Amino acid sequence: MQTEYFHLATSKEYCTPLYAWLPDEEPRIIIHIVHGMAEHAERYTPIATKFIEEGYAVFANENRAHGTAVDSVDKLGIGEANWYYKQIGDLKIIIDYLHQRFPGKPVFLFGHSMGSFICQRYFQLYGQNLQGLILSATNGQPDPLLNLGIAIAYIQYKVFGARHRSELINKLSFGKFNSKFKPNRTNHDWLSRDDSEVDKYVADKRCGYVCSSGFFYYFFKGLRDTFKEQNLKAIPRDIPVYCFAGSEDPVGLDGKGFLTLIRRWQKSGVHDIEYKLYQNGRHEMLNEINRAEVLIDLGRWVAKHR
Repeated sequence: MQTEYFHLATSKEYCTPLYAWLPDEEPRIIIHIVHGMAEHAERYTPIATKFIEEGYAVFANENRAHGTAVDSVDKLGIGEANWYYKQIGDLKIIIDYLHQRFPGKPVFLFGHSMGSFICQRYFQLYGQNLQGLILSATNGQPDPLLNLGIAIAYIQYKVFGARHRSELINKLSFGKFNSKFKPNRTNHDWLSRDDSEVDKYVADKRCGYVCSSGFFYYFFKGLRDTFKEQNLKAIPRDIPVYCFAGSEDPVGLDGKGFLTLIRRWQKSGVHDIEYKLYQNGRHEMLNEINRAEVLIDLGRWVAKHR
């Protein structure tokens, strides 16, 4: 296995940090990973290592305001203006780069949590550039309070400035996520039933921080666009899709929002969509106690569509 870390110019003023895990031989397929909120790309090393064994190449970018995309810990989660669509623009350049670097090789896009929503919107706009789409810990049911969240985030953004970290929005979202798992051992019990994996997250300085009100503002606006019916109609019908989640994942509304996505996409005409809802699983199925099963299922789907 070979590893790379490099920066790719994805706009005139910005370079995206990228990790690559490459097999020693010519890769059969390329999988690109988009991580979730308040985490980073290196956390996906285990899944990359697994796919390397199959002869696949795996890439993962650092999302804006995450991981090594910032030069100090105090800048993590501080969202710039319109970062959600800038991130989608970055992703388009990345996927184009992968096609250029590996001509003729199928490229699969994998998004987890926040990354899954970025990938949903990318799929609506540029899905024909992919061989397949994989969504982890996702949702297809807009929160009825989404517009209220946009308003709160906007007011905080304008009153307190771009660097203000929104403890209020963080509590209303992640605090609510964790409360169902009381008595809580940590503030992140909702991530996994595997205490050791939760502890790794808690100990990682590049994970678990509170994002800025501006970050939430542009994220919520992007979500609203992602869920719009007219944008849903733009999803490619002929690109295979695989979705998986835990039945106790609050991001997917304990499976209800996750299954809503499946139904909505099927209704929109996506004819090759498979999914797996793991009973009692929480948010990070790749870090759950049954992660070996999850990786086997995912690997079977990729092998079937490569």
